[in-house]
Amino acid sequence: MSRPSRPDSESLSSLEGVPDGTTETRSPAVDVVIVSYNERERLLGCCKSALAAGPEVRVIVVDNGSSDGSADTVRGCLPSSDLLEMESNLGFGAAVNRGIAVGNAPFVLLLNNDALLRDDSLDLLVSAMQEPRIAAAGPRLLGRSGQVELSMGRTMGPFNEAVFKFLGSLYRDGRGPLRRLVERYYSTDRWTRSLSAACLLLRREALGQVGVFDERFFLYAEDVDLCRRLRGAGWKLRFVADAVVEHERSVSWRKDPLHVALAYRRSQMAFYRKHHGALATQGLRLFLAGRFALGSLLAGGERRELARSMLRWTIKEAGRVR
Repeated sequence: MSRPSRPDSESLSSLEGVPDGTTETRSPAVDVVIVSYNERERLLGCCKSALAAGPEVRVIVVDNGSSDGSADTVRGCLPSSDLLEMESNLGFGAAVNRGIAVGNAPFVLLLNNDALLRDDSLDLLVSAMQEPRIAAAGPRLLGRSGQVELSMGRTMGPFNEAVFKFLGSLYRDGRGPLRRLVERYYSTDRWTRSLSAACLLLRREALGQVGVFDERFFLYAEDVDLCRRLRGAGWKLRFVADAVVEHERSVSWRKDPLHVALAYRRSQMAFYRKHHGALATQGLRLFLAGRFALGSLLAGGERRELARSMLRWTIKEAGRVR
């Protein structure tokens, strides 16, 4: 494998292969791919934070068939951005792939439309990629209230999912030692098994080797799958604690919980089929059926209706994989 271009300092403009001269003639060092679906206001804020990262950034917006005027707003307010308009909602991974395909920078930053780059966060991520075998770098994601998002090391498997759900619940509700332990863990740079696509810097050369997102994952799990493939090909993943990105999680869940829950479970099932085999997939189906059956009996209000809908899906449709 040939040695990829890399930064020799913490500045994006110092990337090898980026010619000297005015910003008008300089090739982009980073293609920032932002996918949006009916999130016009958040999209604007996200794009502005990316454009403020420096002149070596090319912002590529992929509008997934929005009906709220997002595309017109991007054209009117952000004319320096590239806009790809999809006729329908292709899903997150498929839309990202379209955005990656039109760029040519040595690095690609995936940025959720509900995320905002802070200060020099992109510079710090690029600087962390100086070692040529690093395929991806991810920042410390913070919620609007300053809570740390448990964004690294996650994968889809019975033990790991249970641990992260338990730890996340304790962290959200807890105080004292546990909270300090989690925040201390996320305050240090480290190697990791996976990183979140909410904000993820990728080396284009590595994508050329292992491929982009698997489009059977409509929403969720595509980042975990990609990270697994990168590690399997010998690449490394780096968490960069000083690179801070603000991320407003659960926006889609609040707007349409059933659609998001179905998307998550479909991706979870597809991931199990791909990486854990038929027996584990069947075990997951039985577990989910029992969980949703219990919820349909014990939960109240909207949660009961959601559990009943998910139970029907688990019984009738869980075998389908996108």
